[in-house]
Amino acid sequence: MYQENILTLNNFRFLKWSLALILVCIGFYLSDSPQGQAGGGTWLGYTLGTIGAILIIWLMCFGLRKRAYSANIGSVKMWLSAHVYLGFSLLIIATLHSGFHFGINVQTLTYALTVIVIFSGIWGVSLYLSKPAQLHSFLNGKTVEESGEALLEIDSQSENIARQLTPPIQEIIKASANTKIFTHFWQRYFGKNANCKTAAATKKITALYASSERNSLIEELYILQLRRELQLNQIRGYLRLKGWNEIWLVLHVAFSFGLLAALIAHVVAVFFYW
Repeated sequence: MYQENILTLNNFRFLKWSLALILVCIGFYLSDSPQGQAGGGTWLGYTLGTIGAILIIWLMCFGLRKRAYSANIGSVKMWLSAHVYLGFSLLIIATLHSGFHFGINVQTLTYALTVIVIFSGIWGVSLYLSKPAQLHSFLNGKTVEESGEALLEIDSQSENIARQLTPPIQEIIKASANTKIFTHFWQRYFGKNANCKTAAATKKITALYASSERNSLIEELYILQLRRELQLNQIRGYLRLKGWNEIWLVLHVAFSFGLLAALIAHVVAVFFYW
């Protein structure tokens, strides 16, 4: 069944707007015959630069729209769809505005930051579209809280079985129950914990089971710890994806404000020093 998303919203309305804007700008660029070289200093250059500046300011307003919960100026989803497509059109407009002339100056810095922000936005769109399905698959449709409750249930069952076995096994199960999701903060971005006590418990119980007579309690304990390890890895995968999404957001916002600062410097340089 067809499911509408930010890219297909309203029958690709904002894609059409973006393509129309791009085609108009390209048409004017190809038909323009400046006396000197093409670039930001011609009437078309100023026009394209103005359009680009307006787009940059409008695109940054999306952050304000997300927080204006009671605003009656279109849904956040509609704004996001326009943000994606009009943001991409900015890449073409900024390139035409430059006249394909680059150097070591604030104009080229502004253009470079524009490209970085746009491509980081493309990365963000891919995360946005894939994240719900991936997050859902990581936790098998559960919430983080439900996954945590499942761990507690496994721990309770494991402790009940361990009480019927030797003290060393009880210590292994206790250590497994107290293991952390991540030992160090940076492990979150890789989704792994090399010091996982649950993984160690699974290996130790496997060795015990192999070296002793078949014991149904140890076998049951092994299955429980294997389930616990799987549940932990699912939570780690979920948190890894969330962590990378947070990194993307920080970078995208930081580069966006950098672009705004460069744009202001560019405008000031053009109107006051040229």
